[in-house]
Amino acid sequence: MNNKKEANRYDKIFKENLEAVTLSMIEKVLRIDVANYEKIPLDLQRTLERKPDQLLKITDRQGDTFLLQLEFQLVDEARMVDRMFEYKALIWRKYQLPIRQYVLFLSDTVPTMPTRIEQHGLVFFFDLVRLSLIDYQLFLSSDKADEVVFAVLANFGNMEPEKAASQILDRLTQVSPTPLELNRHLQQLRILANLRKLSPFIEQIMESITNYIKEEDDYFFKKGERIGEQKGRQEGRQEGLQEGKQEGKQEAILKFLKDGILTTKQLASYFDVTEEFVEDLRKSLDK
Repeated sequence: MNNKKEANRYDKIFKENLEAVTLSMIEKVLRIDVANYEKIPLDLQRTLERKPDQLLKITDRQGDTFLLQLEFQLVDEARMVDRMFEYKALIWRKYQLPIRQYVLFLSDTVPTMPTRIEQHGLVFFFDLVRLSLIDYQLFLSSDKADEVVFAVLANFGNMEPEKAASQILDRLTQVSPTPLELNRHLQQLRILANLRKLSPFIEQIMESITNYIKEEDDYFFKKGERIGEQKGRQEGRQEGLQEGKQEGKQEAILKFLKDGILTTKQLASYFDVTEEFVEDLRKSLDK
């Protein structure tokens, strides 16, 4: 996969989740105490190669009003400072308000991009924030799944990556409102985990879970549909569907128990069964 295509995959995730997490990102990561905010149109000039990722009009609790520009950057771009300078000039010309600019760097490498321009008659700079230095607990504690996924890009501190990933997975199952949403966030997590170069153990968790949790087209549905169709009647089909899905869950849980990569609590949550059900299956493996 080339760098441009890879960057587009990560960019898509941030665009999908940005609406839900903008405020918490501003408050938790940038430490801006927001009283209220509104989105600002991004059509600054048609001559720009691209639009700002996010432009907001902020009023903080001290009564200061300013424009906040956020850029999510994967690549260590040497000319980023030129682009940010161009953005600032156009934003200032159109809105005539104080401007604060932040680039949130997503990779766990150390960026070398310049952040300042200093020459006769001009001093310009933007703030560069490395997400890999932010405590992952800030994202993990959120009740929004769109925000929790960003924990995988943050700093695990002394926590082993495997344990941190397990915590993130556990939290996602708690706050994702539907299996479909959970599956979407797990897919996002798999992609973002590549930025951290996580161990094969963690990728095994991601791949195993997303193989089973899907809506309408999942393993359980297909297995249940086959059993139900054999019954021949609509009532039997529905009964068989439920029976098959239960059997499918049982097979999947047994597989995870044999692999030993998830806890009883996580399995119960992922597959919507009781912890007692999982423990009974665990005991059956010992017989």
